[in-house]
Amino acid sequence: MISKSKIALLITLLTTLVIVFLIHLKIVTLNIGYSILMGISIATINFLLFIGAYAYSIKKTNKIFLIFNLGGMGIRLLIMLLMVFISIKILKVGLLGFIFALFILYIFFLIFEIAIVRRSLEGR
Repeated sequence: MISKSKIALLITLLTTLVIVFLIHLKIVTLNIGYSILMGISIATINFLLFIGAYAYSIKKTNKIFLIFNLGGMGIRLLIMLLMVFISIKILKVGLLGFIFALFILYIFFLIFEIAIVRRSLEGR
């Protein structure tokens, strides 16, 4: 679990550094770069919430594991919805970069979530 999550977070860190570098070189405008970084941060927060719930529930009973991971999925979606709403309405991020980055990284992290859970449940 730890190695796959570290790989995902390392790729996210590298992507963030590339975006910041592109903003610094003025290849990407500040508004679009800020929007992309907001999308990256929301998707990363969602993944970190998964890692926390998963690490807590992996050694527990099957009932607790399902409550934390399936119930946690619903709670994480509500938290993401709230963060997206705040980002769009209050922080006025650019929609194109924000939605694109959020969607791509959400799918990326979802693949890692499935791989982490699948690998840990193979031994049960």
